[in-house]
Amino acid sequence: MLEIMPLQRMSGTRKDYDQTVAACCQECTVGCGLVIYVKDERIVDIQGDEDQPSNRGRLCARGIAFVPGLTSPERITLPGTRTRLNTSFEAFDNWEKGIDLLAERLRRVKEQSGAPSLLIGCDPEAGLDFYLGARRFARLWGTPHVYHPWQEAADPALPAELRHPTWDSAQWSQSRCILLVEADLAATHPVAFQRLLEARRSGAKIIAVDSRFTTTLAQADVALLIPPQRGNELGLALMKNLLAEQQVDPAGQDRFRDFQAWRDSYAAWPAEDFEAASGLPSEKIRSLARTLAHRTPAVLITAKRLAQASHYGIWLTLSRAMGWQEQAGGGWYPLESGVPLLDPTAGLEAVPPAGSRDEGLTFPYLPQRTGPEALAALEIKALIGSGNCLGDFLAPLHKRINDLDLSVYFGSFSNRTRRAAHMVFPATGWPERAGISFTNDGAVRWSPRAVKPPDACRTGLGFWMRLAQRFGWGEYFPWKKANGLADQKAFYQWLFDHSPQTAGLSLDQIETGPVPVYWRRDGGAVPPETALLPAPPAGAPRAPAGDPAAFPLSFQVTRTSTRSGEASRWWPWTRELEDERRILIHPRIAEVLEVENGETINAASEDEIIEGPAAISRQVPPRLVWSLQRLRADRVLIYRKGQAPEEARDRLKAMIP
Repeated sequence: MLEIMPLQRMSGTRKDYDQTVAACCQECTVGCGLVIYVKDERIVDIQGDEDQPSNRGRLCARGIAFVPGLTSPERITLPGTRTRLNTSFEAFDNWEKGIDLLAERLRRVKEQSGAPSLLIGCDPEAGLDFYLGARRFARLWGTPHVYHPWQEAADPALPAELRHPTWDSAQWSQSRCILLVEADLAATHPVAFQRLLEARRSGAKIIAVDSRFTTTLAQADVALLIPPQRGNELGLALMKNLLAEQQVDPAGQDRFRDFQAWRDSYAAWPAEDFEAASGLPSEKIRSLARTLAHRTPAVLITAKRLAQASHYGIWLTLSRAMGWQEQAGGGWYPLESGVPLLDPTAGLEAVPPAGSRDEGLTFPYLPQRTGPEALAALEIKALIGSGNCLGDFLAPLHKRINDLDLSVYFGSFSNRTRRAAHMVFPATGWPERAGISFTNDGAVRWSPRAVKPPDACRTGLGFWMRLAQRFGWGEYFPWKKANGLADQKAFYQWLFDHSPQTAGLSLDQIETGPVPVYWRRDGGAVPPETALLPAPPAGAPRAPAGDPAAFPLSFQVTRTSTRSGEASRWWPWTRELEDERRILIHPRIAEVLEVENGETINAASEDEIIEGPAAISRQVPPRLVWSLQRLRADRVLIYRKGQAPEEARDRLKAMIP
């Protein structure tokens, strides 16, 4: 097996420095503690903070890779404007002139097309304050269209306050079985993955289920492949098996509302639907269910992508029914769910909300047929986008960019969003701004500014504060310092005070000492009035769109590499890996179609075609195609540019029974 070892620097390797800053890495949601070494306002070295329990001195490559990008000559450090997308930017003398022009153009859009014609896309790289400030500004402006990958789809069967880990990852060592569903921790959260390896050394069995050949699958004791978008269906099948074999915790039944009716709903679900629902043979499902029942407590680690699919509540249901939720080392651990419900619109009750945003536009991996269709239905004329939102969760909007009257980029590096912008405003990098970090475990970390940003760079809160002032809303953004810049600490303390889940939290307490401060800790308690997720109506699962004979390969929207943020895109090899147009295919498909690595290929569905360079990789299963590009289909036909689609179809038919 491969051994995954996050970087742990040895003492004595530090370069010369004149100050140190204890910070929190913000490249993912593990929340690793850092010690940043600074000399002459430049970061010269980074060490993992051995006093932080989240990582105990460990780091992964992403915890270091951002540093060169901060001083890269390709970094955007001045605001600019242009009249057409095919011309060069003209820099502003100062930030205020840029904001004046932006306000003028926004007024024009609002007069001609109405307030809801503005859409705001919030990439995590711009900081949590950009997203929260955007929601406050949007309420004043009158648009509901503010989108961020951290948002989740509405699921009435699973209250939002229950979509968080019960125990922190340090408890995994007490588990006897860890099931990961479509979660590639080894690639996306290497430091957290070390806790899995530690749990295995303590006797836990690691089971990984995914639609991809991932590094985590390579490390697991049991690895299972399922078709795309079937993770939650697997949970339903496991629940059915556990109930049929009477493995549900009998002591907990009295705490469940309508337990008998709930159990009957699964009993009525035909056994022959197991395999169809999850894409796994019934004997494998049965074996997996028995392993979970006999190795208790078990922890269920689920990927963020599952939150956008049907039946997401099955994981909390399964954990509760088996009694794992109340046991340390057990329960449900949904990734990327450690952010509380903050309310940045407090104090704006007199301003009526402008409808509701479309929850189908919240996450990069939403079902292929829903996201683009929902986005196409919106009458958008202006976009304010941060980071590379047009290369990610708002990618379908890029096709309509020439129809927009105004597109604005808030960020640091040239990417798809910046290339589609009429105006640019430079953003601070996370080491250049003070701010809050929320971790997967539910901890709250304050990270101070480590180095001074370029003079024209601003925080996300600073951007919205300046823009709000142009419309006479300065009183609604009162968090500013004596020098006029945004006061991050005052803003977050105000948010904590006005949000029920964080009321009582003090930033002064969070700033001091290595002991984590948690915004929630309920010891696994779940309100008894919360119902368990019933079984869905009997019948086969949703059939993939597209005729398998005409479109023989499954298609999945997914990242094609582990991204370390825009700050590392200046590396030539990283830029190649990050090609947003790449289409991943298995070597067998490439051989049959005579496709070379990097050669332009087409992925065609019944309604549309995407084009991009072929990336030949064994990470993708033979019958599956990946791309970050969106396609409103579950099945595709792959062929070389210039090749007849019929020829490619005949070749694939000969390979695929």
